[in-house]
Order: sequence, then C-alpha cells, then structure tokens
Amino acid sequence: MMTLALAALLQSAAEPVKEPEVDNEILVIGRKLQDWRGTWRLNDGTVSCKTRRSTGDKAIDAIGCDAMVQCIAPIAPDFAAIEDAKLPKTEAQQRANLLLESAKIGDCIFAKREAGIAALAAERRSKRP
Repeated sequence: MMTLALAALLQSAAEPVKEPEVDNEILVIGRKLQDWRGTWRLNDGTVSCKTRRSTGDKAIDAIGCDAMVQCIAPIAPDFAAIEDAKLPKTEAQQRANLLLESAKIGDCIFAKREAGIAALAAERRSKRP
C-alpha cells in the first residue's frame, strides 16, 4: 500500500508544472518594437514624434511614437522654459536630462508601450477567424 502511494506521489511530482501560455502576438509586437527608433520635438508647445527606424508595421511604429508623445506632453512647458532661457548648450542639456529623470519618463514610456502592445495584440486577436 505504501509503495502505491509513493509511486503515485512520485508520478505527480514528475509532471511538469504548466506555465501560463504567453500570447505569441504580444511577443512578436514587443520584439519588433525593440528595433523601433524615434525622436520627439517640441514645436510651439506641441510635442511631435518622428519614426527614425521603422519596424515595417505602422501600427507598431505608432505605439512607440504615442508613448513618447503621451509621456513628454505633460512636461512640455518645462522644456519650453529651458529653451526660452537661452542657456549654454551643455547647461540646457543637463537641465533637460534632469527633467526627464525627475519625471520618470523612462518608466512612463515603458508602461505606455506595454499598454499599446497589449491593445494591439487584443485588436489583432479579435480579427482572427
């Protein structure tokens, strides 16, 4: 009786734990977005973005630009003030970098990109037969 219980226990322990299935669409979009490059610019108080290196998929490129614009827009007036101050280039760059760091722009862009990836994956999943 004890050997049967031990055998059953060993068999159940040998079965691999199933990991939650990762959505392949999310992985594909995320990998493509890693290669995307863009720049942002401030024109008359409005933030704009331009793709420099495309993923080849306009919807994925839009995720990168949308994240930049959404995260930079709230601090755009602060950037405008730095520009208007007519500081030496190095000092202006230092202040801009401090502004980006204090506003946690990296965290914001990461979160917005993740949300954009999930939304695009869900949209594409819903269009599948």
